Amino acid sequence: MTIQTILIEDDEKNIQVVSDLIQQFGPELEICGTAGHVKKAVQLIETKAPQLVFMDIQIADGTGFDVLRKLSTRNFELIFITAFDNYAIKAFKFAAVDYLLKPVGINEFKDALDRARKRINEKSKHQHIDTLLHNMIQQSSQDRKISVATVTGYEFLDLKDIIWCQSEGSYTTFHLVNNTKLISSRGLGYYESLLSANNFCRIHQSTIINLRFIKSYIKGKSGFVTMSNGVKLEISQRRKNDFLNTL
Repeated sequence: MTIQTILIEDDEKNIQVVSDLIQQFGPELEICGTAGHVKKAVQLIETKAPQLVFMDIQIADGTGFDVLRKLSTRNFELIFITAFDNYAIKAFKFAAVDYLLKPVGINEFKDALDRARKRINEKSKHQHIDTLLHNMIQQSSQDRKISVATVTGYEFLDLKDIIWCQSEGSYTTFHLVNNTKLISSRGLGYYESLLSANNFCRIHQSTIINLRFIKSYIKGKSGFVTMSNGVKLEISQRRKNDFLNTL
């Protein structure tokens, strides 16, 4: 199956690097155009309707985010290419949007391409890009969404609907409002790195809580919290000071 592919990049050297990687590791990818300006990029994507887009964050007259916002539809898989940017990378991880750091490494390229192939073959819904753009305009962290990997694909949760997260071996159970649950195929450590700056706190090796849902705190050698849904959770001694400092 041929995968129609577009490169949004304003540096000819970077275009050549990605083109060479595609030639070596993605023979089924057909590059049907390149663009380095916002308007041309939007026109190219809407005209060609690609299945896969490689996009630099910084282009000649704007950013890749400007391109995404101006598109009428976003029915493609997206792989960002960027210099190191903490803010952008955290946003990508929240939405499960793939990215490659410059200079692009072969193994990283192959892994990102494999994930894109899988989503294209599965005809996955393209909610990742919409989630990314949604999060970037939210002033409050609790209004953001997070992409949660499951055994069947991805679910997109509002942070304000997550009461607490529980480690289940290499899996994580999200305990949500309305007494619902969602099991993720990723471990709790992965989500700690994303949630810790968004009013969540890890209180135990097996537990992350959403601080806005704390109903009460019970003092003790370690201590306990009671959540708004009535669940009582232990705070480990090692994490007690970190927890108290966040309150």
